[in-house]
Amino acid sequence: MRNASTEAVMELVRRDRNVIAVTADNGNEIYDEIKRDFPRQYIDYGIAECAMTAGAAGLAAAGKIPFIYAVTNFLSMRGYEFIRNIVCVRNYPVKFLGRSAGVVTGTYGMTHQGTEDLAVLRSLPDLLTITPSTPIMARAATKFAYRYPGAVYIRLEGRGEPEHYDETFDFNPGQGYVWREGSDAALICTGSIINEAMKAAEELKQCGIEVTVADMPTIRPLDIGLLLKIFDKVKYIFSVEEQTIYGGLGSAVAECMAEHGVG
Repeated sequence: MRNASTEAVMELVRRDRNVIAVTADNGNEIYDEIKRDFPRQYIDYGIAECAMTAGAAGLAAAGKIPFIYAVTNFLSMRGYEFIRNIVCVRNYPVKFLGRSAGVVTGTYGMTHQGTEDLAVLRSLPDLLTITPSTPIMARAATKFAYRYPGAVYIRLEGRGEPEHYDETFDFNPGQGYVWREGSDAALICTGSIINEAMKAAEELKQCGIEVTVADMPTIRPLDIGLLLKIFDKVKYIFSVEEQTIYGGLGSAVAECMAEHGVG
């Protein structure tokens, strides 16, 4: 997903000189290519995520469209106050690409494992949060972010994920997707971990248990209509996400149930 998203940024840089690729000492081969071929549209702030976020807000105020690409933890938590005060409160169109979300970094340890970013960022004003599940969705979400007039955070997890959408897929915020229908239970998922949910659903089928598997790429806004249809059909609801259970998808689903009187 990381490459699919940053390849979309490369396309946008080629097409629009106002698109600026921004990072903090951790690009990838595609951002390196932008640095080489479009040096006037590339800024590396070094290990200074707060300065990077403030600088991106300044670029946005001047009519540019900055795409920040940085490690999720450093981006969302070290830069949190700057995202809130300088980007979100002013509703500047800064686009955040959070790489290495979840526990994909493995042996780098807890400093690099992004397990609280959704809980932290979905509380901010006017920040659209997106967790793609496949490379095509990541690319479509990045192109959508370019068109979107406000701030966007795209959570980019692992790599090499299987594809479930076709090339015609068009991203729409607040829309969920059902990958599998079942009437016994439902697995509400966000991000690439939905692939593990699909494997679990297949194993459960062998036991005579049919489950719905739903992809919820945005938890703010949430697809309330789809959730209510699922709640009406099944007895058991499980949320599946590669981050803390507090404040993320699970909390959003529970909030929806409480607000609509679903037991």
